[in-house]
Amino acid sequence: MINITIDNPDIEHILQQTYGNNHSRLIKEFSQFIQTTRIKDDIGISIHQLEQGESVKLADAFTQVKRRYEE
Repeated sequence: MINITIDNPDIEHILQQTYGNNHSRLIKEFSQFIQTTRIKDDIGISIHQLEQGESVKLADAFTQVKRRYEE
């Protein structure tokens, strides 16, 4: 378990307005945000690798993606 402290009154206010006491919704949406961010970062890295001429076979790419995001 990870506890995150938010030491910014503006963000705290926004979170309180948006989620109130619905902690499960906040956790779910925060998790989705983190996952989306990871995917965007991975896509950026992949584009850079392709531009550098680095590539892997399609089947290997799917295996790696599936392993990474289904953990």
